[in-house]
Order: sequence, then structure tokens, then C-alpha cells
Amino acid sequence: MVQQDEDIKQRIMDEARALFFRYGFSKVTMDETAEALGMSKKTLYRFFPSKEDLLQEITKHHLASCETEMRAIVKRPGADPLDKLQEYTRYLAALYAKMSDALLHDLRRHAPEIWRMIDDHSQKCVATEFQALIKEGRQKGRFRKDVDERLFILIYSSVIKEVLNPEALAGLPFKPTQVFDTVVKVLFEGLLTEKARTEYHAKQA
Repeated sequence: MVQQDEDIKQRIMDEARALFFRYGFSKVTMDETAEALGMSKKTLYRFFPSKEDLLQEITKHHLASCETEMRAIVKRPGADPLDKLQEYTRYLAALYAKMSDALLHDLRRHAPEIWRMIDDHSQKCVATEFQALIKEGRQKGRFRKDVDERLFILIYSSVIKEVLNPEALAGLPFKPTQVFDTVVKVLFEGLLTEKARTEYHAKQA
């Protein structure tokens, strides 16, 4: 019975996450979620008393999964730091691509505590795993040694935090994925040595 409940709970989170990612948090109701799942509202509310509880649980599981994936990329034995960097940035770009503009706006405006949870977790991952990757790249001559990893992380985190918000993007014809791609292109290519940059462009072609 316990495993059956866990399976139902996971199915609810998977379906709700897909709906939130596509339409945004505020535009999806618990009624619509129950209907999409083909289950009664009573069953849905037995597992999640409110939409906020559901969002919080989804966020916790999603962040844990992301952390596991990013750690695996950074700690992959024998891999070139440049390859790790490309894989890391592709993974982050894919995450942004899955989220609708509506969801990003919703989290900041209608679920600020969840947004803070995401932001705090992102800062933690960047400050540990990502910083370790940059340090490794500097030691192996793939990334510029005149750019300290701590300073780079500070710049990267500040840029992402400031530009990926509804106020900054308001009135501009750019999606979050376009913003992220530009940040990666400008900042990360500037981090590479001349040799690594040539290899990077060759792999991108």
C-alpha cells in the first residue's frame, strides 16, 4: 500500500510539473490537474492539500534531480574540463527551454518563496560544483588563469539573477532561453584560453 501511494504521488507530481512548465503556476488549477490525471479531486487533495504544497514538493524533487545531474557532469572522471563545461551549459539551457515564460513570471510574482528556494539552490550549486569545474579548467590550462573562479561565479550569478526576471525582460522580444544562450556565449567564451576557444568553436560547428 505504501509503494502504491508513492507511485500515485509521483504520477501526480509528474503530470502537475508538465502542466506548470507549459502553462505556468497560476493558470493551472487543482481541478484541471485532477482531470488531466483522470482521478478525483478527493484523491488529489489526499496527497496534496493545496496547489502550493504540490508546487513545493515538485520543486524539491526537481532541484534534487538537477543537483545530481550537475554533480555527475562536473565529477565525470577523465573528461576534459572543456567538454564538461559544454555539457553543463547544454544541460542548463535545456532546463530553461522546458520552462515557459509564464512559469518563470509566475514563480517570481505569485510564489516568491518557491523562487527563493530555486535561487538559493542555484547559488549553492554554482558556488560548489561549477566553481570546482572552473578551477579544474584553470589548472589544466583550458580556462584563463587570469580570471579567478570565485570572481567569475559572482559575475555569472549576478547576471543570471538580474536578467532572468519579468521586469528586466518586459517590453523586450527575448525569451529566457535566448537570454541564457547569450550570457553563456559572452561569459563562457571569454573564460576560455585561445586554444580552448578554437576547439570550442570547432565542436559547435
